[in-house]
Order: sequence, then C-alpha cells, then structure tokens
Amino acid sequence: MRRVHVLAGVGTALLLAGCSGRPNDLVDNRYYQDSAATPSSSAAPVRQQQEPPSPVAAPATTTQRKKLELDRFALTSADLSEEGVQPTGTARTVLKKLSDCEVPLGAAKSALQSSWAYPTGSTVRHYVAEYDGDASQVVADIRDRLTCGKYRADNVEVKLSTPVADGNGQVSWCATSSRQSSCTVIGSAGPVLSVLVVTAATENKAKPAVTRIAPLAATALTRNS
Repeated sequence: MRRVHVLAGVGTALLLAGCSGRPNDLVDNRYYQDSAATPSSSAAPVRQQQEPPSPVAAPATTTQRKKLELDRFALTSADLSEEGVQPTGTARTVLKKLSDCEVPLGAAKSALQSSWAYPTGSTVRHYVAEYDGDASQVVADIRDRLTCGKYRADNVEVKLSTPVADGNGQVSWCATSSRQSSCTVIGSAGPVLSVLVVTAATENKAKPAVTRIAPLAATALTRNS
C-alpha cells in the first residue's frame, strides 16, 4: 500500500494560518448541403469497396506508461478552474535542484511540470517527480537543507522564511525579494514528490493563493491511489 502524506484539514501551518476565506485577489475583476446526383437506371452497378480494417494501436511503451502514470498526480486546469488561471505550458524535464538555496532534489526517474498564469501576471507551477524510493525522504532532505536564510538571484537579494513542517510531512516557506515573492508547499505520496509554487508581486498575494491550491495538489497526489 502506498504511504500517502497529504495536507490535513487545516493544512500546512505557515501558509494556512490567517488565510482562510481570503478572496482571490490575483484575478482582476475586469476579466473575468450537397445533393448526390440520381443515378441513371442504365448505369452499371457500382461495386462497393470493402473498407480497410481499422489500424490496431501499438501498445504503449514503458516510458509512455510511466508518463501517463505520473500525469494522474499532477494538477490540471480543471482542478484550478476557480483560480481564473490559463495554462502556459508543460515540460517533462527532471529538475536537479530548487532555486531556493539551490537545494538538490535527488535523482528522479521521471517528472512533469505544468504552469498557469493569472490575468495579473502571477503564476502557478506544479512539479511532480517519481523516485525509486519513498519520496518523503526527499521532502525531509529539502527541509533540512533550506538553511541559507537568504541568497542572490538575478542581482537581487532573496530572503527565505523559516520552513515549517506539519504533522503530515508537508513543508512550506516563502521567498521574497524587492521584485516578487514565491510561496512553496512540498509533499509526497509513496514514490511521488509534489512541489507547488505560486509567484506574485508580494508575499501577501502569493501566500493566500498557495494556501487555496495546496489542498488541491494534495488531493491530486492521492488520485487513483
């Protein structure tokens, strides 16, 4: 049986505190007949040609099956229908590390990242990756390595909040610079790692959004499990 780590009712401590019921302020309110000829009686009868048999679909390769298996754990546009976002792309590149503190993500076998954008320019990214072992160890390693406090990216200083782990193995934090803020929630279910990131102009905008979406990502991890 797959061991599942999901967000509980109140969810991740850092991000859900004080955010319940917050409206979605990342969506701007301003948006929201030819007729066949009759054959002659003297015309020669037309022999009907037998239709060729339908092609038989080739069996899916092992790689294709694994992609499909991983896809079911990823957030979809339907999951985010109430967020007012539009899809901006997908990629199957395995990430080696997080941008925050350049924390390594271990050796994943396969991965899928999907992204969406709000009308205001804020973004949602969801990355899922499959490992040989229990991905909860990857979550624990990330938590233990998020100790840089601050770092530089694109010539600006980024400050990291203290990562918080809840009783279900979820870890969350925010990273803020003078340009933008991103809030992240990571979790796992068996061999699958989930990394959810919402980026907005300020932490006060990113945190409520990731709080709303984190339970959806947790539910996706248990999909068809």
